[in-house]
Amino acid sequence: MEFSSRPEREVEERVEPLNEAELRWVADNVAEARRNVKERGLAAAAVTAEALDELWDLVLAEGSDDPNVVINLVGLALGQLLVDRFGLAWVALTDEYGTEIAVRGPSNFTVFPTNFVAKRYESGERGFIAPFVDAVARRLQGLDTAG
Repeated sequence: MEFSSRPEREVEERVEPLNEAELRWVADNVAEARRNVKERGLAAAAVTAEALDELWDLVLAEGSDDPNVVINLVGLALGQLLVDRFGLAWVALTDEYGTEIAVRGPSNFTVFPTNFVAKRYESGERGFIAPFVDAVARRLQGLDTAG
């Protein structure tokens, strides 16, 4: 799966809260995903993992001139779903590879939601969001019982 949980001393990294512009960018993408889910009748109220899987199928079928728009829309909505459901926090994580927006929780558990979705865009994979959210739940439960 596409998440990590490692002690900070193993990999030198800097973790910071998102700045105002980053928070606004996340919020705008999440709001647009919610609007799409609602307008397409994929979910009545809250965005669910299943609704994001359905949205992903539809936007892939429609095609896009700019795949980053679709990747950010679904990836950031996935990240917000993890934040809301599991109490993770949005962060900017900088390591030897650069800076990327992520969600982070206990024991340095980290998910890079847009990167996760981008890899699935390249392969055309579908139906991956709900199983991933279930895997995150199991992993976090394991961290709770281990710690």
